Amino acid sequence: MGWATLSAAANRVAFDRLGSVSVVAGAVTGQGFLSQNSEIILGGELTVIDYLLTVPTATFGALTYGDLVTVDGASYKVETQPQRFDDGAFCRVPLVKLAAAANNITTLAGLRLVTLDGRYLVTLAA
Repeated sequence: MGWATLSAAANRVAFDRLGSVSVVAGAVTGQGFLSQNSEIILGGELTVIDYLLTVPTATFGALTYGDLVTVDGASYKVETQPQRFDDGAFCRVPLVKLAAAANNITTLAGLRLVTLDGRYLVTLAA
């Protein structure tokens, strides 16, 4: 058994047993691992991101900034191009979750509520 065959078999076992989720980008489908509150090095600096998708480079390595991706049924936008790591078989893709149609929460005076870090409070209720 060659290294490529053994590596492919190990990847299948990892995706099947370690909690992978479905990933769809345009006409391309596959499996990946989604992490929340992750860190990645971009431009030589450590950057904290909300969502990080780890996927096979051969399948999803061509993603670019702004591409839309569906991960486990939720919609995301690619924040930067995929970053290969280790031997390059897998890459990490920083994502931004696309908000569902949301309504701002406002006070009776009509002021929108905002958190200390500048994010508006929203509700998905109609």
